[in-house]
Amino acid sequence: MENEKYAVVLGGLNMDIAGISGKDFREHDSNIGNITLTDGGVGQNIAQNMVKLEVPTYLITVYGDDEFGDILARNCENRDIKLDYAEQLKNEASSTYLYVTDGDGDMISGVNDMKIIEHMTPKFFEKRIDFINKAEICVIDGNLRQDSIEWLAEHVTAPIFVDPVSVVKASRFVSVLNKIDTFKPNEIEAELFTGIKVVDKESGKEAARKLVELGVENVFISMGEQGIICANKDRVDLIPILKSNVVSCNGAGDCSMATITWARFYYGKALALKEVGLLTQAAASITVESIDAVSKDMSVRNVVKRAQQYM
Repeated sequence: MENEKYAVVLGGLNMDIAGISGKDFREHDSNIGNITLTDGGVGQNIAQNMVKLEVPTYLITVYGDDEFGDILARNCENRDIKLDYAEQLKNEASSTYLYVTDGDGDMISGVNDMKIIEHMTPKFFEKRIDFINKAEICVIDGNLRQDSIEWLAEHVTAPIFVDPVSVVKASRFVSVLNKIDTFKPNEIEAELFTGIKVVDKESGKEAARKLVELGVENVFISMGEQGIICANKDRVDLIPILKSNVVSCNGAGDCSMATITWARFYYGKALALKEVGLLTQAAASITVESIDAVSKDMSVRNVVKRAQQYM
């Protein structure tokens, strides 16, 4: 175990309650569809995808001593997501996320109750910093407190990979961009950091270059239907989306973050960013074909096979 190579994910572990509408979605009305209860959270989704991509992964998080917490911990164990450095908190409710999608699989709205994550303080991470720094990669999701993010940026020596999660939470990384190895915002989040309104390929590339100027080594900007921008100091590329039968877009971004992490974990910097971008698009195309945030079909073999069709 002492020489084990592993990655760590610092972030949220949620119980997700999803309402998946039928094709004829109507606002302000009761819609026929399906309701599912699954374990989620950006951190957990990334970790679960990483394990499916054969990366030994520790999820450093908190969860409650309620029924949801017991289910979440058991499911992580069954999926080989290691919780050795996570903590179950007494008399606390586990993080819960409720969302609804329309007939095209796009999220209409969501409500999250993630108060428990406030317990992931700098002191919480200080107790675990030695283990974090022995990891090959440290993935941080934007659900963490700003003071914790800033503390981690100063004390983590492993390469830091970041998924900012949302525009509101993305601002927590403004002061630490030069500490980030790999950053995966969407186009709206990229605008927050650069002041550049990202509406097309050229403005996306401009924003990516600006993020590199601000200190990020590797930038991946999710552009939705336009694809993903991949940039470092040497070049900027746009990788288009791959054809897929879209069922739900939920989880596609988390899958992309996991794929970027997997590529670095196994190949180091041997792969060009363009190649990494193609692999992320292949993985995302598999994810959106599933109603689940983490596809049962996610695997190294399937990702590589789909990517090879477009090489």
